[in-house]
Amino acid sequence: MSSFAENFWGDKNTGFGVLYQNMKQGHVSIKELADFVRERAIIEEAYSKSMAKLSKMASNSSQLGTFAPMWDVFRVSSDKLSLCHMELMKKLQDLIKDINRYGEEQLKVHKKCKEEVSGTLEAMQALHSSSQVLHKAKENHYSKCLEYERLRKEGASQKELDKAELKTKKAGSVLGASVQKYNLVRAEFEQKMLESAQRFQKIEEVNLRHMKELMGSYIHSIEDTHVQIGQVQEEFKQNVENCSTADLIRRFIESKGTGRDKPGVLDPDSLPVPAAGEGVKRTRSKPFRIPGLSRKDKTSEALDCPDADSLSCREVDEEGFTLRLDVNQTEEPENHLCSSSDSDFDDEEPRRFRIQIKPVQPHHENCNPEAAVEQLRITVGNLILPPSSTASIKRHSSREPPPLPSITGDVDSDAPAGTESGKRSVPPPATDTHSSSTQSTMVGLPSQALFGPPLESVFQTDDLTVISTTNPDVTEIVPCLRSWLKLPYTNQLMKNSEAYRSLSPSYLLGPSPLLLPPSSLTERGFLASPQPGIAAVLGLSRGPSPVVLGTQDTLPVAAAFTEYIDAFFRGDFESCLTRINGEMAMSFPAGIVRIFSSISPPPVLSFRLLNTAQVNHFIPNPAILYSDLSQSDPSTRDFWLNMQALSSHLQRQAEENPSAPYYNVTLLKYQVSKPGHLAAPLKLAVTWKRTIVSTEVTVKYRYNAGAMATPTPLTNLQFLLPVEEPVASMELQPMASWNSEEKRLLWQLPDACDEKAPGGSGTLIASWEPLCGPTTTSPVAAQFISEGSTLSGIGMELVGSGYRMSLVKKRFATGKYLVGF
Repeated sequence: MSSFAENFWGDKNTGFGVLYQNMKQGHVSIKELADFVRERAIIEEAYSKSMAKLSKMASNSSQLGTFAPMWDVFRVSSDKLSLCHMELMKKLQDLIKDINRYGEEQLKVHKKCKEEVSGTLEAMQALHSSSQVLHKAKENHYSKCLEYERLRKEGASQKELDKAELKTKKAGSVLGASVQKYNLVRAEFEQKMLESAQRFQKIEEVNLRHMKELMGSYIHSIEDTHVQIGQVQEEFKQNVENCSTADLIRRFIESKGTGRDKPGVLDPDSLPVPAAGEGVKRTRSKPFRIPGLSRKDKTSEALDCPDADSLSCREVDEEGFTLRLDVNQTEEPENHLCSSSDSDFDDEEPRRFRIQIKPVQPHHENCNPEAAVEQLRITVGNLILPPSSTASIKRHSSREPPPLPSITGDVDSDAPAGTESGKRSVPPPATDTHSSSTQSTMVGLPSQALFGPPLESVFQTDDLTVISTTNPDVTEIVPCLRSWLKLPYTNQLMKNSEAYRSLSPSYLLGPSPLLLPPSSLTERGFLASPQPGIAAVLGLSRGPSPVVLGTQDTLPVAAAFTEYIDAFFRGDFESCLTRINGEMAMSFPAGIVRIFSSISPPPVLSFRLLNTAQVNHFIPNPAILYSDLSQSDPSTRDFWLNMQALSSHLQRQAEENPSAPYYNVTLLKYQVSKPGHLAAPLKLAVTWKRTIVSTEVTVKYRYNAGAMATPTPLTNLQFLLPVEEPVASMELQPMASWNSEEKRLLWQLPDACDEKAPGGSGTLIASWEPLCGPTTTSPVAAQFISEGSTLSGIGMELVGSGYRMSLVKKRFATGKYLVGF
């Protein structure tokens, strides 16, 4: 085998530098290998996600026809292929970790080798210096010899010759000493260079063997994946062969078959004979037609001879119009005993319409024209378009128009479309939602339901060191109607403004029309503005966009993520136990209930949760929400809703609270795996100094921006310290409120706590004189809320079409947040 010790010498002694640079290049190769494997892992992950999308596409394919069972075969094969590539991606990620670990080990080896071969570098430098001294000594000796020969040939005096000879001998002795020194340095350099070359070669051999082992792992991972892909392909081929043509047809017959009974043969003698006085009827045939190819469709209508009953009793269609018999048919019934042709053009004579214009009814003396116009505008704004954009006109509808509908506020919107008088009822304008603040669904949730238990409730248990909190279940998150705040608007303006909001989410997504008090926790609703103190005038926004049947726009929905954190600090910032729970709710505008009831089936609402790597457990609503359990990507999770169950749930809410502008549904709860003090948004520490005559408690807090996905300020920060024994001479810094009856200290910090504000960290000090000996320590509780971010970093996006996300609300709050010993 070739050796470094035999092939890296030379006159200029550059072999050492070449070997040292080669050793450093080994670490660069390790890094480049890791980058290559990482890029391959990214490709495999992208391919796996693409196969998952392909599987979902197969799942969403049409389930009609004889080919429908084959889509299950495609779906299963795509799922398995996606799983194979995802497994390869995980293996490559593990391989990258091994490569990076080996790279760190190589850095240590290189550092150690550098220290060991430093002597060789010094010997090489000494050899270089010695060779320069030797070269100068040789030149000096040579010049002295030439000078002596020149003087001797020229016949110089004996004195000059003796002097030149002395200089020549001295230069010769210097040259001899330089040669001797050079030989010693050369021998030392040769020995050390030999040792260094052997050490470099050993390092390179070990490095190459390990690199080949890593490449072997890479090859085996890909080879195993290819074997699995081959098995999946073979299974796919076998499944396709098993689904024969006869089998597919048999499955279609079993699922869609309509029966085996054929129509029986009729005997002409067994047909019933019509009575003598019965009117002769003519029936138009309705042949089977392909939609869009014929100009008009024939309808089967029975044309009876008129009699007294038919003249006295008028038929009314489903649209409220009176059905009248054709004049030509009543005059000459005998001419139409035979059915018309089945072609698209009937030989019918044109019909004549008879129009009767009724005079305008006189207005009432007290009627206000402006109020009538405003009321008409409100009524037209509340009209709902039919699902279809085309209107069907019956051939034998009334030739005289029906009376104008009565536009009054007391018309029953649930009345039938056609009445005896021919009136068509119009839904009344929506009532003022602000006037119904006493209804159950519009009452704001208490602070415990939105932001965890009250601060005093953390001391209701005896064992304060165990985190045993059960976070509140927020089943409905709705904005509170602040009936205590008077609005500077008249009732008529409120009615006119609220008439447009019955089907629109813009009222709940736009600026709040009320002034939010900064200190209110219970007044903040699900989709209210997160910034307190923002006042907006009603009617100054861009206005609502009603969700109307028949529109082609996507339907708006909103979502909210609420998380609760329980924490217990054992004295200092670092020793901490945490637990994080969260839930997700979605909000639907009231108009979507009518859309779901008119569309069968409604479009499926699907969404994807993002950044779910830290979520270790999902608890979906089993009645409404479904999940794809075959997903292997830990950072995302797909869900879709049972639209029939959702429609029923929203319908029940609409029946219970018909005036609510939108309805909320809790879809999902989850648990976050993020333990330790790094998950706490506010770090706490406490120290107690207790003697017989004095007690001093120091509480330190520090804002931790790293605990949040997006740093947001902590507001409504409060600290509570129970003091169960009698005390005297209490001193507080900063000032706090003392409840002598409950014996508790309460600090309320008005400023938001974040890393930029001065309140990002601080200290609370309380000292007193105990009257009954040394004070017993007790934990200090903290409470705060934060809007605009979560602790888990979870997010969401809608998948598919038909819906659009209007708003995603995020926030978190404290459960039991304690610091003690």
